[in-house]
Amino acid sequence: MKATYVRVSTFEQNISRQLEGKEGEIYWDKVSGMTAFKEREDGARLLKDAEEGLIDTLQIHSIDRLGRDAIDVLQTIKRFTELGVNVKSKKEGLNTLLENGEQNPVAKLLVSVLSTLAEIDYNNRREAQREGIQKAKLEGKYKGRAPGTGLSDTDMVEKHADIVEELNKGESIRRTAKLTEKSKSTVQRVKKALERIDENS
Repeated sequence: MKATYVRVSTFEQNISRQLEGKEGEIYWDKVSGMTAFKEREDGARLLKDAEEGLIDTLQIHSIDRLGRDAIDVLQTIKRFTELGVNVKSKKEGLNTLLENGEQNPVAKLLVSVLSTLAEIDYNNRREAQREGIQKAKLEGKYKGRAPGTGLSDTDMVEKHADIVEELNKGESIRRTAKLTEKSKSTVQRVKKALERIDENS
């Protein structure tokens, strides 16, 4: 089955451009572009349908519709490729799979570039967080306890470095909890602690 994915922000009204030449069922998310693809209502439904073999071709206006950043876009494209779904991006004039089902060399190059950008983004994020934690310690900030933990924000993120690692990779709260074998509430607290450190660093 062919499908079209559309993502518009809560402030964006005109979607006609994204619907030009639409194919098959329309999956439509009205959500901020900062939301991870698999955390969007129809994004998650689209992935589920693809996993069940219901979709073979996905049309989008631009690859930036598939994630909140380079890491998320990369993970989304890789997942669809693994599932044998050809992603057709109108803006980039790209098909991720050839007619024989093999990966398009051009798409493979794009994924390689995205991988590099994702790695740069990931390393920059980690470095900024390390600097933020160090600065907070030097200035004596975050001596208060993170709600419900008995730990300061800096102690919280250092104790749960595995959670920080997965969140920095762009993983969702649910996926991070599964990978680290920790509760979703713990992951949420770590994420909030990171956000407070980032805001004040």
